[in-house]
Amino acid sequence: MSGPTPLVFVTGATGFIGSHVVAATVRAGYRVRLSIRKAEQEATLREPFPEHDEQIETCIVPNITQQESFKEALQGVDYVFHLASPMPGKGDDFKQDYVDPAVRGTEAILYAALQFPQIKKVIVVSSVFALTPVAPLISKEVVVADNTGEVIPVDVLMAFPEGFAGHALKYAASKVLAHQATRSFMKDNRPHYTLITLHPTFVMGYSLIQKTPEDIGGMNALFWMSITSGKTRVANAWVHVADVADAHVKALETDIESGKEFLLSGPAVSWEHVAKFIKTNYPTVDCKLEPPFEGNWKVDTTAADRILNMQWRSEEKIIDDVIGQQLDLMAKAGN
Repeated sequence: MSGPTPLVFVTGATGFIGSHVVAATVRAGYRVRLSIRKAEQEATLREPFPEHDEQIETCIVPNITQQESFKEALQGVDYVFHLASPMPGKGDDFKQDYVDPAVRGTEAILYAALQFPQIKKVIVVSSVFALTPVAPLISKEVVVADNTGEVIPVDVLMAFPEGFAGHALKYAASKVLAHQATRSFMKDNRPHYTLITLHPTFVMGYSLIQKTPEDIGGMNALFWMSITSGKTRVANAWVHVADVADAHVKALETDIESGKEFLLSGPAVSWEHVAKFIKTNYPTVDCKLEPPFEGNWKVDTTAADRILNMQWRSEEKIIDDVIGQQLDLMAKAGN
């Protein structure tokens, strides 16, 4: 890396994926400017990276849905990673709690970046859900491909079931709409910067932000619930969180056509193998998984394999990281 050290602006750095993205980015030698909503978040955000403290700065962005909120944050920035997005269960109102933050938050940073000619690339983190008809976390048969240009219909007035299933569907629908907004922005504005979208499947792995067994969240939590309940809560398309982080750095360092999308996923997982692996390697875990299993997802990662040269971590590595961390935290807690 020649010349001044490039600066990467990151939204969503306090999250499970975001914290790994920060780790991968500073390890690769970049400086990062991390978006926070309030000053009290800074110490917690820096905590996992003591050896990279000088590469990290923060800025307060109180409202990511407002373009003007990024006026100071993007000064001197070379690249942007946009990860901030509403997560399932953060509210009940589909439009207010899911659609508006996802769509307006994405549009705000894309339009704000137009005002800074030095910005070279903007990488938006979407989801596999943005490329599929709105469906539950477990579906019988789903085939997903990137860069198809397909427009998936979403009725903003559609009815959702109660509970977690409803939250998951609202999240999925908001991802579809946010990605369609990204495509529309690209078509209407033809930005000077390269715009790239990443679509991870079900993201799991070691968490840099989990402190107690009860803090387990996201897909890690659904995976753990699957093991202990015997009912699979996620489909068989998994990606290690560190692979998602690595894809960000690879996207910075690879010549990529603007508007390109990348599905991020390891090979299809066999729940039968997962159950056998856990029972063999973690006999103290009360694994209740028994066939038959539902949810056969097939994803085409040709673009990520070929252009980003991704080397996917195995399902066994994901299992080891999630279960190993959970058992360690339970032991420390005296459980």
